[in-house]
Amino acid sequence: MSRRKQQLVMMTIMIVITIVLMALISDAKIINITNKLGSKKTLIVHCESVDDDLGVLAVNSGDFYHWDFEDSSLFRPAVFWCRLALEDGRLSFVAYIEREGGGGYAVMGYDVNETGLYGPNMYDEWRKYELLHPWKRIQFP
Repeated sequence: MSRRKQQLVMMTIMIVITIVLMALISDAKIINITNKLGSKKTLIVHCESVDDDLGVLAVNSGDFYHWDFEDSSLFRPAVFWCRLALEDGRLSFVAYIEREGGGGYAVMGYDVNETGLYGPNMYDEWRKYELLHPWKRIQFP
């Protein structure tokens, strides 16, 4: 592996560790959506909550999109939902919901591939990744 590539790998590892440590130390929550579609396919992502519209973004193959936030007020739990789009498919999902009594997982990661959206099973003790939402295919005439 070239020296430049080693430096990039180390920098990426350090950034990920920093993000995770920040989330564990503070009340900050981090949501991450990774485009694993391959074939240079662009994923269109639009995420929002009642208070924040994060806008529509294009995530290139192999890249990821993430945002962080603090849990909301005492009166309304934090909920983020996202819509994902490809040329021939759409899906929507709840990316984060604050648990009753406050709190929630500090880091939530999702992977998107040709089959659909993969993420942790919240009802499984080990939070193993599984297919959460398949693509709803769109056929044009």
